[in-house]
Order: sequence, then structure tokens, then C-alpha cells
Amino acid sequence: MTRRLLSALRPAAIAAVVSLASASAAVPAEATTAPSPAPVATATASTTAEASTPTPSTTPSSTTPSSTGGPSPTSATSSPAAPATAPSTASATASASPSATPSGTAGTSPSAAPAATATALPYSVGGAIGAVWTAAGGESSFLGLPAGPETCGQPDGGCFQAFQHGYIFWSPTTGAWAVNGAILGTYAALGHNRGWLGYPTGPETCGQPDGGCFQAFQHGYIFWSPTTGAWAVNGAILGTYAALGHNRGWLGYPTGPETCGQPSGGCFQAFQHGYIFWSPATGAWATGGAILSRYASYGHNRGILGYPVGPEVCAGGECVQTFQGGLIGWSPAQGTTVYAMSECNALNNGRSVYGANGSARVTFAIAEAYGVTGVTAVNCFKVAGLFVPQWITDGQAGKAGFKAPGVPSGPTRYDYSPSGSYTVTEAFGVGNPGTALQYTTLNPNSRWGGNPWTPTYNTYFESSSWVGYDENMWYFATRSTHDYRQGAVINYNRPPDSEIVQDAGFAIFLHENKSPTAGCLALDDWAVVDFLQRSRPGDRIIMGVRGDLFR
Repeated sequence: MTRRLLSALRPAAIAAVVSLASASAAVPAEATTAPSPAPVATATASTTAEASTPTPSTTPSSTTPSSTGGPSPTSATSSPAAPATAPSTASATASASPSATPSGTAGTSPSAAPAATATALPYSVGGAIGAVWTAAGGESSFLGLPAGPETCGQPDGGCFQAFQHGYIFWSPTTGAWAVNGAILGTYAALGHNRGWLGYPTGPETCGQPDGGCFQAFQHGYIFWSPTTGAWAVNGAILGTYAALGHNRGWLGYPTGPETCGQPSGGCFQAFQHGYIFWSPATGAWATGGAILSRYASYGHNRGILGYPVGPEVCAGGECVQTFQGGLIGWSPAQGTTVYAMSECNALNNGRSVYGANGSARVTFAIAEAYGVTGVTAVNCFKVAGLFVPQWITDGQAGKAGFKAPGVPSGPTRYDYSPSGSYTVTEAFGVGNPGTALQYTTLNPNSRWGGNPWTPTYNTYFESSSWVGYDENMWYFATRSTHDYRQGAVINYNRPPDSEIVQDAGFAIFLHENKSPTAGCLALDDWAVVDFLQRSRPGDRIIMGVRGDLFR
């Protein structure tokens, strides 16, 4: 509603879609110390495991983002799927003894001491360790002959024994399990049973995709494949990796160690087809495909986007992922687009007091306090089911500011705007700019009813006369300030949102001529036209004071 509009403010439109010049693909920097709390930074594996720091690729394996689905990270102890038939416990590649021999005291047997093995052996093998060695085939097994005595006095009351081609580790809580080959090389580099992985809790399991193997330990897993080498995964990163199917999921095998010492105490780990990033504030989330490529161009977790705060979500042939500093969307037609973090995200995370209620497009008009006429207008639309900003600009509300939610704005002479969430179904002006809303082309007889307790109150009608508080829409459309040259009806105090309550307020519009109003919202001409061209019946406007609109 417009009465005696003030002179237009200086336009100050703010583009919502981030169009920063793409930086060169930054590589997450490797740190030397692990953060507290977990996850723990892994050491570089020796022997057959790769030793170089992973470098994020700005050319992912697929230009189409993979849908991560988004389950919350599961327990770090969940097991990868074993092959249908029981695989051999032998590693795909044999390894010499680990670089550092576990230390301890020789001579104390595990809890049960079966009979000693044949005296021809260079060292006796007995107890639970002997049982595992015998079950594997004894001296003809993949482990070969014992290469040293059983050594006990280990952490948690454990023991180990070295063989020609591996080790058997035992503790009262885990039992006895053999470790060998490339997996043993990585285990040795991390301190064997004295390191953060602890004792093995199961056999090496091969027959995995791409000829790979894995082995479970008390506090993580080691995964190996011929092309990636052997790398440990643990903590929150393992939780997310497990939720995505471990080495059988879209991420594939790890290709490097967990690297901590990142901004905000974070960590990351590289996999064949993506990365998992973690920080104490955001948790662990995977990023891959074209979205990862765009994320890399902004510097990964060290850039303005920060860490991912949720999974990649795909719907309707589009994908989007949310980061601390914005969102990255993808579609076949447009590729990737970076969107600024804005109030639109409150519709995604539940911080908006008013929901979208099924609307595909929502526009916020936000004042910072009561009695303030200036508003921030944020036009939001959906990408893969999440709201992102189309544009952000400034605007004006009623000269007296907003009424509180649930309080009628009252007659226009009081100059208040109503607070709340309202649909948009109709538009008007001097010529349809291409809107899908029901459009009324104004003429000299166009009126809007402003006289309460009359049949035309808060409705459009035509008359040659101009009576009482009725508005002459043609006058406002054609005067020099062209307020109603283009506009949309905000369904405050009228169907389909509510029944009309007499004298509760009328003629609440979104219109041109960005000046303080008698209760309407006024934006720059370009914003009103763009709003109309993008709107569909049932789109929504949420308006009021910030403290009333967001939790």
C-alpha cells in the first residue's frame, strides 16, 4: 500500500550468487601433529604403502556428482562387507619384517598354553598364538617359520610373535590374529599394537573390489588394493566412510593418510573418488565429483567455503552440498554454481520460524528492528530440494515499520506492515512482464477496496469513482513515481491464506518505487520484474523483524 512515498533511496542490490574468480586448486596442507579431540593423524605407511601426501585433484573421476545419500556417520567399528566365499588370510603381497620390531619381554605365554610345537623349530610356538599358526598351516603356511620367541608384557596384557612373513598378535580381549604383507607395513609404521590402532580384531579379508583386502583393528581399519597401497582409516572419518559402504562404496579405497592440523582443528583423508573432511564443529562429510572440483578451486577447507556441513544431496537431476560459507550446486545444464550463505539456509535447517509449506520459491523481507523501514530482501529457490539465494537486495516496508506477528497491520493510514508468511497468487501492472501469476492489466477504472464493511474490502474491482479509502491503482501506476507499474498482491488478510477481517488491513503489495510505504514492500524496479517473472502461484513472502522470523 502506498501513500505519499518518499524519494527513492540509492539502489544497493547485492548479487546472491557468488561469482568469485576461481582460485587455483589449493591443496589441503599436511600437518605434523594430531588434534585433540580425535580423529588422530595417521603416519605415512612404510614398505609397500604409498608415502606421499595426497593431492586433491581438480578433475574428479566423474563430472557428475555422486549422490552421497547423507546418512549420519555410523560407529567406527562397523565392518566392511566380506566376500561371499571365505577368502584366504594371506596378504596379496608379502612383506619383510616391519621396520620396527615390537618391544616387550619374552617368555610369558598367553592365557592358555597348548603343547609346544616340534623341537626342530628354531623357536617354540604355543598357546593361542600357536593355535592360529597351526590352523594357518604351520611352517608351510603363508607365515613360514617362527623368527623369534613369543614376546609378552605388551599393552593390555598382550603378546606377539614374529614369523618369516608376518606376525601374530594376541590380547585377552581380541584373541590372536595374524598380520602380514603391505597391511603389516602400515601397521608397523603406526607402532604395531603400541600404536593408536591397537590389536587386530580379525583376519585379513581379501576378495574385495579391485583385488583389495582389509583388516580390522581395535581402533580402525587398514585397507589395501594393488593401485592404492595400504592406508589406515579411523575415528569420525571411518564412521562416514562406513556409512558410505567402505571400500565397496563410491569413495573406493583410501589413497593417503588422515591429515590433521587443518584450520579450526580439522582433518581430511583422500580416497579414490573423493575426500572426507572433518572438523569439531561440522563433523565428517564426504565430497566428490564436480562439486569437489569446484570446492578445490576455492581452496577446499582452507578457502572461503570452509568445511562441508552436510552430505551431497541429489534430486530431480540436480545436486547440492552445503558448506560453512555457502553452497555448491550442480545441474547438467549449468554445471556447478556457488551460492552465498544466506537466510535461505534457515529454510533448510529449521531455523526459519515460518516454513516454506510446499512453496518452490520463498522471498524474505527482513527488518533488523521494530520501527525500521529498511529491509533486506532475499529471493530463495530450490536446487535438489534445498533453498539457495537467487538474489539479495535492499527494500523498504511501511513508514512505521512492522507490527508484531499476529497483530493486524490495521488501516493504511497507520503505515504499518504486517508480519508473517503469505502466499502470492496474483499480480498487476500496466503490462504483463511474463509472469505465471494471475495478472491484471490496470486501466483508469482499476481500484482496490479500502472501505471496511463493504463487499469490495481488500479486493480488486473497477469503478469510475474513487470513494473513501479505496485506492485508485491507475493513479499510482501512472504517476511519476510509477509505484504500481508492476506489482504482486501479498495475500495478507485475504484468501487463499485467510478470510477477510474488516479493518484489519488491506492492499499489502510488493511493488516498484523503493521508498517507505503505507504498509507494502517496495523494491527496485528490476527486482520486482524479476520477482514476477520467476514467481509461480503459491510462492511465499515471509516478512517481519529478524528476531521474529528466525530461531
